[in-house]
Amino acid sequence: MNTLQNKLLKKRPQLSELEKQVLDYILQNSSTVTTLTADLLAKELFISTATISRTAQRLGFKGFQELKYAIAQDNKELEEPEKALYSKQLSDLCHSIEYQLHETLERFKQIPLEEIIHCLKKAKVVELFGMGGSLANCIHAARKLTFLGKTANARIDWDELQITSKTLTPEDFAIIVSNSGETPSVIEYAINLQQQGVPTLAIIGTKNSSLEALTTYKIQAVVDMLYFDEVDLSSRVPFSAVLDILLIQFARTFDQG
Repeated sequence: MNTLQNKLLKKRPQLSELEKQVLDYILQNSSTVTTLTADLLAKELFISTATISRTAQRLGFKGFQELKYAIAQDNKELEEPEKALYSKQLSDLCHSIEYQLHETLERFKQIPLEEIIHCLKKAKVVELFGMGGSLANCIHAARKLTFLGKTANARIDWDELQITSKTLTPEDFAIIVSNSGETPSVIEYAINLQQQGVPTLAIIGTKNSSLEALTTYKIQAVVDMLYFDEVDLSSRVPFSAVLDILLIQFARTFDQG
């Protein structure tokens, strides 16, 4: 309570000690006091209801009921700007993710999808490479591929990833998911895969990255970088959408023989 609180505090010196106790309790518990009756408040403070009523009157109200109404209205006025701010922030965030997804799918239409699906279908092993926040996308995709009958992995250990990038063959297929396309270890894996002649698809969240030149296919995911201190909270929804569409299209090839 800002304006109302100031008005009530100005009248505090005029109150008795008991009445000050009532006022202090009201100011400290403004969000809950509006749900109390005079009887309940009196029991809470171990005083009489007459003291409650007298305090309200000394503060300029007809009674406790009118004081409660004023507090409730003041609380409401304070909450509304906060709700409006929260609502706008939420709306902006939803629009941002919606835009990222829409733009990603527009770019997705430009890729040689049939070629990529063919690589997936003929591959003996499908390896997914992802670091940090992109790893979760790789793990989910590898799990789905496994259920679709493919030998697929999304490894966590960096040493395993390095060895794997050196031992895959042209008969396999690699998918790299990277937000920046510049992570040193990811670049190293891509170089190894290129040297081994492994067909590779990169799903990248940044334009003109170093990773683009090292892979057979690339898909540009539109991602707004979002950090809170050192924590990367950039949405991975565009990556998930791309992988989901790839796997769904891959699964449909089974029905086509």
